[in-house]
Amino acid sequence: MLKPLGDKIVVKPLERIKSNLIAVVMDEQDNMGTVVAVGPGKKLSADQREVMPVEVGQFVRFGTMGNDEYLKYQEYIEDDERYLVMSWQDVCFVEENHGN
Repeated sequence: MLKPLGDKIVVKPLERIKSNLIAVVMDEQDNMGTVVAVGPGKKLSADQREVMPVEVGQFVRFGTMGNDEYLKYQEYIEDDERYLVMSWQDVCFVEENHGN
């Protein structure tokens, strides 16, 4: 698994299931997933780093403004699993009670 640096996080995107009954066009960008790794935060000084506002295990939604300028994540595939590497600043919000 990747170990992110600085303000980067690794997100396992929510897998969307296509319908078996009807043809579905699935061309929208990923916009949610679970955080699986968090970097230490940007270095502010020799002995200080920014506090990372997201944690491993949190379900997040991240930016999809309709243009590629806003989406700054990189895709990473390991053992046939797809991950997205992005800055925590690309996260729009955390869902507090996801799955409960």
